[in-house]
Amino acid sequence: MLSIYDFFARHRALLFVLLLFLTAFCLFSAYRLGFKEDIARFLPNDSENARINNAYRDVILSNHITVYCSATDTTDEARAEQVEAIDALAERLRTMPDADRIQRLRYRIDPAEMMEVAEFVTDNMPYFLTDEDYQRIDSTLNRTAIARRLEADRDILTSSVGMILRPQLLADPLRLTEGAVDRLRNMQAGGRFSLFQDHIFADDGRALLMIECSIPASETSANERFIKNLKTCMAETEREFKGVSFHSFGAVEISLSNANRIRQDALLTGILSAVIILALLIYSFRSAREIGLVFAAVLFGGLFALAALHLIRGEASTIAVGISSIIFGIAINYPLHFIGHHHHTPDPRAVIKDIVRPLTVGNVTTVSAFMSLVFINSDAMRDLGWFASLLLVGTILFVLLFLPHLLPHRAVPRPDYSPFRWFTSRPWGSNRVVIGAVVFLTILLSFFSDGSSFEADMARINYMTDAHRKDFAHLRAMLSENQHILYYVTEGATPDSALEANEQSLAALADLKKRGDISRVGGIDGLIPSRARQAERLGRWEAFWKTRRDSVLHILNEEASRLGFRADAFGAFNASVSRSWSIEGLEFFNPLRQTVGGSYVFEQPEKTMIVNLLYLDADRAPAVEKALNDRNTASIAFDAESMTRRMIASLSDNFNYVLYVCGFIVFIFLLFSLGRLELSLIAFLPLALSWVWILGLMGIFDMKFNIVNIILATFIFGQGDDYTIFMTEGLIYEYTYRRRTLASYKDSIALSAAIMFVGMGAMIFARHPALRSLGEVTVVGMFSVVVMAYIFPPFLFGFLTSTRGKARRMPVTLRNLLISIYAFTYFLVLSFGLTVVGWVMFTLGKKTSRKKAAYHRMLYSVARFTMQHFPQVRTTVENSCGEDFRRPSIILCNHQSHLDLMCLLMLTPKLIILTNDWVWHSPFYGQLIRYADFYPITEGLDRTLEHLREVKRQGYSIAIFPEGTRSPDCSLLRFRRGAFFLAEQLNMDLLPVVLHGTGHVLPKQDFMLRRGNIHVRVLPRITPADTRFGTDHIARARQLRQFYRAEYEALCRRVETPAYFSDLVLHNYIYKGPSVERAVRHTLRQHDNYTAEISALPDSGEVTLRNTGYGEQALLAALVKPHLQITAVEPDDDRRAIAEHCAARPANLQYVSEA
Repeated sequence: MLSIYDFFARHRALLFVLLLFLTAFCLFSAYRLGFKEDIARFLPNDSENARINNAYRDVILSNHITVYCSATDTTDEARAEQVEAIDALAERLRTMPDADRIQRLRYRIDPAEMMEVAEFVTDNMPYFLTDEDYQRIDSTLNRTAIARRLEADRDILTSSVGMILRPQLLADPLRLTEGAVDRLRNMQAGGRFSLFQDHIFADDGRALLMIECSIPASETSANERFIKNLKTCMAETEREFKGVSFHSFGAVEISLSNANRIRQDALLTGILSAVIILALLIYSFRSAREIGLVFAAVLFGGLFALAALHLIRGEASTIAVGISSIIFGIAINYPLHFIGHHHHTPDPRAVIKDIVRPLTVGNVTTVSAFMSLVFINSDAMRDLGWFASLLLVGTILFVLLFLPHLLPHRAVPRPDYSPFRWFTSRPWGSNRVVIGAVVFLTILLSFFSDGSSFEADMARINYMTDAHRKDFAHLRAMLSENQHILYYVTEGATPDSALEANEQSLAALADLKKRGDISRVGGIDGLIPSRARQAERLGRWEAFWKTRRDSVLHILNEEASRLGFRADAFGAFNASVSRSWSIEGLEFFNPLRQTVGGSYVFEQPEKTMIVNLLYLDADRAPAVEKALNDRNTASIAFDAESMTRRMIASLSDNFNYVLYVCGFIVFIFLLFSLGRLELSLIAFLPLALSWVWILGLMGIFDMKFNIVNIILATFIFGQGDDYTIFMTEGLIYEYTYRRRTLASYKDSIALSAAIMFVGMGAMIFARHPALRSLGEVTVVGMFSVVVMAYIFPPFLFGFLTSTRGKARRMPVTLRNLLISIYAFTYFLVLSFGLTVVGWVMFTLGKKTSRKKAAYHRMLYSVARFTMQHFPQVRTTVENSCGEDFRRPSIILCNHQSHLDLMCLLMLTPKLIILTNDWVWHSPFYGQLIRYADFYPITEGLDRTLEHLREVKRQGYSIAIFPEGTRSPDCSLLRFRRGAFFLAEQLNMDLLPVVLHGTGHVLPKQDFMLRRGNIHVRVLPRITPADTRFGTDHIARARQLRQFYRAEYEALCRRVETPAYFSDLVLHNYIYKGPSVERAVRHTLRQHDNYTAEISALPDSGEVTLRNTGYGEQALLAALVKPHLQITAVEPDDDRRAIAEHCAARPANLQYVSEA
């Protein structure tokens, strides 16, 4: 990036030409992008979902509006006024500006029209009779039944309604079509309607007018205009009829109400958040230019995304792009981080050098995560993934290419104006109280995380007024008769094929009704037969009358004559029975199609759909829906909640996929970019924990995910990704160079989080449920990711690289940590087991010398096995003097580590060790060492002499650490005189044992096991008669320390080779970036740990090493040659800074830029 910056710094005119060209091209391309508003684009693109989506849109989402006309009372006079008002409103609607958009007005039942339909059925009865009808008819064709029917017909004809029913009765005197007429009556939806003067009234006394509109529900502006004209007509009618009032209700009205509520809420929260965000930016930057550049960067990113989306997709989901606009909250991170770092480092080249890595790592991980959406089988989700990814790519391009040249140049760092410095300056990651509280809350919230759920009721995330909710419930109850409605839609390429498929489905519906799964079926019920069904029914008609025609007509004519009917009164019936019927086209049934069938038959140019309404209990709906959908591929069963359930299932599946895939992609990229599994876990673990917090807090506060906020929650996850990466990169930078830059990272994160928190969190004050849920998730989500980003990366990184406030000489790795846990667990289990064995042997049983010897042999065997099989540690015992430990002696040993005890115990089973009070009362192995007769010396050696004489008499040697404590740096400490006093008083040999490497493998200041070699060297005995080291214990203590030191240093010179320190040196370069670690690892391997070069150096004096790079050779040489003063020359400032700040650098190594 530096070379690109330098190029454009020399050619600034070319830079601005490129910026203008890209902006113009993006504007042109973005302008041509097409948009679609269909929410069903979120569903997977499979055939089943496509069919259900189309049926749902055409059947349920058809644009129906119900107008209620209310009166002050329920008297007949008031109802008559309602009728007049409804008629007047209908006339106004037929002449209003958008009248051509009205397909049908339903507010009255025309008796003449219904009579025409009934007469059509009677006149064409063979087409409508079913098997059940023939079974009923066959039992009514005897003389008695015919006579009874004709008598009833005569009574009706002579009544007041005779003139109306005359054509129907004469055409069907035997009531053969009675069943068909009943089915025709059942096609009327709902049973909670009544008629007054042929007008439709609800059961609560309100007159109804139902409008079927041709405007698609997705055309918001056209619907808004239509509703406005409708309201005008209603208001004019109310002024004309003072005693009535109107109000309307429908899906479009709810949609418009939602849109208006969203606009009002967005305006309110937008103004509030804009004021606060602008105040934050002004306070933080105090530069209109910088604030403008922040917005320019994200606007360029958005423009770039729209342009690229046009080139890639051609069109996009409006909903997906709208949701993706939340990504601006993530994209704003990039200019904020760059400008914030520029405040601390005025040189743009230095800013690019420092910030380009965390910016690109964060960008690539987040983009890769969002690109996983592209592989989901859903158009809207693909649009979502493309737009989100391209927005981030466009923003990062602007930040890295153009922003460095547009920022003001400063000679010195700008004063810090961060409004969050009081928060960001606190070391939250090292505060044990805070960490303990967060860990406790994480565990607590994990129990509540299962309590979060998905809001399945879409009505709960829609905004409805109280009046709308009341009308919705009332209308739903009227239409469904207080039962659940399941829509069963049969499709066909032609009307006839749809009818035939529907007829085949009726048997299944009959079975369900017979079993009690459904209570009633509303639909055409075979009243509009297909050509195949016509052929079947006409054949049945002909076969039925072939053997009955003459006898029935004879009886009919005789009984008619007896009752006084004219001879030709039933001529139409005689003709129907006698004539030959033929198969008719669908147009023949237009009297049915254009009236009662209009609610159940939906004809389109490419297909026809037949709808059946299944009335059933709500709890049976899912099972019935599944059974019907599994049965027939030509039919689809669904209800108003089906699309919601499918969308929830789709979103759930998609976001589970996205969650896992995003997590995997982010983690793998972190692993490759950071170069260490430990660093990847540090950056990734807070993301997982923040998700636990989000779910837990939502469970506690009864917040629910919905189709809107679950996507925001996932984006907040991406926001947390950026935050933890920035924190991790800042920690790596500080650890590598020891330069305080983490503060600028924290300030940028705090400002970014505050902008997102205010921008989206302000919606918590919105009245619209969906917007309010966005605000709730933002508050919970941003709080969670910021807490995790500020606490866990510093805490975990600090654990790896420092202890007790100082840098670790060798940082912790995951391998060392796991081995240490394994070793500690092994030690605990071993201690517990040996303690139990000791309790059985010495507490339950009597303590004897044989049991004591057996217990010591057990300790000896365990110690040998442990030291010989210690992970990544090799133990060597040097016993050139042939010591067999048979004669008791005082064993002297230098003390560096907890492993020293094991090293001594593995030498001989006949051994006790004098311990201090802490070891004697250790909760882990205190009881064990008491069983082994180890002895404390806290009460003074003079009081232990008699006990130790008995130990000597039993043949046990006594081990003492004359230094009295572990050496923190593996050097030899001052010897105390106690061991020599005991040897003098007990007249025992002194047996020196020199330990090397235990302090490197397990240092005093650390509990992490390291790779290394341990040497146990047994020196010759020193008898009481040996006067080489003095004649009393005081002289011997002094002389033997000098002897011990010489032997220890000789062992060090032999053992501490470049290979011995190579692992320590390599670990001083981990967590400093993958390129640094790879380079050091490569050079150490290539030069065989610089063994030849270091061997050629003198053991003491001064030497200068030139062009030392990262300093690995100089560090190795300084460790191997501790008495040699080394000056390392490295002109590159960065490399020299990395080398200088290696924690293992000894005092005999200095770095300079030039000799």
